[in-house]
Amino acid sequence: MNCKEIQAKLIDYLDQGLDPTTAAAIRQHLETCAECTREMQELKELLTTMKDSPREMPPPVLRESFDTMLQSELNMLTTANIIQEFPAEERPRKNLLPFSSPVWKVAAAVILLASGISIGAALRTRPETSSTDDQLSALRKEVKEMKEQVLFSLIDDESASQRIKAVSYAEGMASPDQQVIDALMNTLNNDKNGNVRLASLYSLARFSDRRSVRDSLVASLSRQTEPIIQVVLINLLTEKRETRAIAPIKDILTNKKTLKEVRDAAQRSLKVL
Repeated sequence: MNCKEIQAKLIDYLDQGLDPTTAAAIRQHLETCAECTREMQELKELLTTMKDSPREMPPPVLRESFDTMLQSELNMLTTANIIQEFPAEERPRKNLLPFSSPVWKVAAAVILLASGISIGAALRTRPETSSTDDQLSALRKEVKEMKEQVLFSLIDDESASQRIKAVSYAEGMASPDQQVIDALMNTLNNDKNGNVRLASLYSLARFSDRRSVRDSLVASLSRQTEPIIQVVLINLLTEKRETRAIAPIKDILTNKKTLKEVRDAAQRSLKVL
């Protein structure tokens, strides 16, 4: 099995839910692969944190309202984020590194749980005479503020998995303010963990239609030395037809330390730009 296949089975491996042959193969792979071992340790830490966290459940009297409002909120956010604000033909996801690792799947579940708890808490305080539109507007604002608070509280955490969780909260924000963008950009440029920096870039890609974000991404390109981040950033700026990226891309090509794969991506981009 390759690293991608191993990482896809890490949750089952940690839960001891694999057959002996597969478990033995993964165990043997982890003994020689530092990347997969680090992925397993971060996932294990995240799962432990979730396990130790107290569960919050809405009272039975709010069950029907909670289910209705939660589904409505999720539908509206999903539609706005995926269709309206980032049309399929413009999304950079197809050229970005697939975030299908177990850590991302768990982090996404954490985001959904946190959003549900926030909405449920808000429902308990809403007067029954409030209109549905007013409630949804207020709930969206409260969810956004909650996610921002969590992002800022975890963005400097010692644990890489916690910092990944922090930047992933931006995924659920339809229009984050500049403070959030600055936090993501600072993480992209300065975090010591490559996975965290890549996660920040993935979040920033959703907002690359903003001129200010593209300005920062162009400036960031010359600072990046991680090959995968260089490739993803080059592809993203090329998709956005950002001609200001030509100069830093040429600098990457003239750098003797640049890997062949990065050179190939840079040369393809220059042909487009």
